[in-house]
Amino acid sequence: MDRSRELRRLLKQENYVWTTGVYTPIQARLVEMVGLKAVYVSGYSCSVGYLVKPDIGFLTLPEMVEFAGRVVKAVRIPVISDADDGYGNSVTATRALEEFIAAGVAAIHVEDQRFPKRCGHLAGKRVLSFEEAVLKVKSLASHRDSVDPDFLLIARTDVLGTKGGTLEEAVRRAIAFRDAGADLLWAEFRRPNDDDAWEFAERVRREYPDTPLVFNYSSSFRWTEAKKPLRFSEIASSGYKLIIVSMGALHAEMMSVYRFAKALAERQEEAQWDLEHQEKDLPTANHHAIVRIDDYRRLEERFLPVDQLKEMY
Repeated sequence: MDRSRELRRLLKQENYVWTTGVYTPIQARLVEMVGLKAVYVSGYSCSVGYLVKPDIGFLTLPEMVEFAGRVVKAVRIPVISDADDGYGNSVTATRALEEFIAAGVAAIHVEDQRFPKRCGHLAGKRVLSFEEAVLKVKSLASHRDSVDPDFLLIARTDVLGTKGGTLEEAVRRAIAFRDAGADLLWAEFRRPNDDDAWEFAERVRREYPDTPLVFNYSSSFRWTEAKKPLRFSEIASSGYKLIIVSMGALHAEMMSVYRFAKALAERQEEAQWDLEHQEKDLPTANHHAIVRIDDYRRLEERFLPVDQLKEMY
């Protein structure tokens, strides 16, 4: 299966596609098991999960390609990966595109930040000039067309989070990115229930009514503290076809491990007993099944010598 084609099909046929960010293959497999149709490799999640560092430019191209490639091997659904600023300028960033395509990733997003990039919701971001940002997207799109025309290029603008950044500039960049060949458009917004999100969508889709937009349902926001937390269906009605809870799996994992470790420190073996009760009816209770041990047992029965099998079982 060509996962880029599958992602294109989903974006065209589904009302919207939603998923969470992950950083490990096992998280991705769990995402697939529950029926989500795509998965996102989050740069900040990788920076936290592998480096225990903030998302301020520590990750490198080889690392992100390796992490994304491992996720690709663990699942059958399309994998979308964070590609930061492309790890280079308009010319050298083409290597990032080649490497992610070779790893089997279906789509990447590249932002218009200057190196070293920062998380979209951290202060201190700086963006490329309009001209350089557009030329980078144009270069990547042109190279995409020559390497794998089905691969999806998501162009993201972070201009709203910079000093003096305006909605007008975010719209101008997004439209220019689409002109340059981007498949999906993404703007990072500054707060939940941001009116900029609706105006951005309306103005961009005035020019490109069929171009899918990306919405980051960011864990940096406190959605439950908003007067009226946004629902995915409401977001999608404005043209946001891909909705990502970018750090959802990381936060869920950190919370669960912290609670278990704290219980273990305080109540010793009772923490494990509680965990077993909580997992009783969940597929995660059988870690052997998660990694499909029965498939490998069948291979052992087929390809290992009989006397060796008798010793094993």
